[in-house]
Amino acid sequence: MKKIFLLLLIIFTVSGCGGSSDDKTVKVGTLTQLNSTPEQAANISGGAIDFYDDFNSMQMALKSKQIDKIQTYQSVAKYMTENNSDFAIEDAQHTAALVDNFCCAMRADDVELKNSFDTAINAMKADGTLDGLTDQFIRKLSGTPSAVAMPTFDGAKTIRVGVTGDLPPLDLVLADGTPAGFNTAVLSEIGKRIQQNIELVKIDSAARAVALTSGQVDVIFWVVVPEGSDRPQDFDIPDGVAVSDSYYQDVVVNVNLSNLGAGF
Repeated sequence: MKKIFLLLLIIFTVSGCGGSSDDKTVKVGTLTQLNSTPEQAANISGGAIDFYDDFNSMQMALKSKQIDKIQTYQSVAKYMTENNSDFAIEDAQHTAALVDNFCCAMRADDVELKNSFDTAINAMKADGTLDGLTDQFIRKLSGTPSAVAMPTFDGAKTIRVGVTGDLPPLDLVLADGTPAGFNTAVLSEIGKRIQQNIELVKIDSAARAVALTSGQVDVIFWVVVPEGSDRPQDFDIPDGVAVSDSYYQDVVVNVNLSNLGAGF
C-alpha cells in the first residue's frame, strides 16, 4: 500500500504549504516504499521524505517533531485523531485528492484462489455484507475494534494471509499480537463463503511482496488505481502478482500535531 505516497508527495509539492520559497522544508513521514529510496522520492518531489518500516515508529517521529506530518489514508487518519488528541487531520486544501482501491494480492498462477476471492467479494457487495462491515469497522467505529474469529473447516485448505498492523483500523494488530480490524473482518467473511480456513501471519510492511512471492503467505493486502484514473492501471503491481476485485476505497490525507492548528 505504499505506492500512493510517492504520487501524493509530488502533488503536495505542487500545491505547496504556505506558497513562499522562504518556507521551511516540510519533512513528510510515510511507510517504506518498495520501489524507491528516500533520496529518489525527494529528487522527484523536491521535499524531504523519511521512510518508516512500521506505523508506531512513524507516529513517535511525528510526536517528537522529527517529521512535520504523516501521509496516510483518511480512515487511518480518523482512527489516529480519535484515539490520540495529539494528532489532527490537516486542512484538505493542502492536499489534492488521491483515491485508491483496496484489494487482495496473490500469486498470478494461483488462479483458483483469485477467482474464489473475486466471487466472494462481489457477493458481499451485492448482499450488503461489505457495506455493513465498512460501517462497523470504519465509518461508525468507536474506540479499538475487537479481534474477529477466523472460520475453521475440518479437512479444508488453509490460506495464509499476511497482516502488518500498519494501517489501523484497516490492517490492525492489537497490543496482545492478535490481528483485528476491517481487513480481518473481510477475510473472515470471505473464508466462510469459500469454505476454507484462514491463517493470519504477522509480517513486516516492507516485506509484504517478498512474503507473497516467496510463498511465506498466499495473500497480502494491496491497493490499486481505480478505473478512470489518469494514473496507469497496473502501477506498482509486482511481477508475478495478481489482484482481486476491490472491496474498499479511500483517499489520502495529511496528519500533523494538533497544536499546529489548521496547517502550515
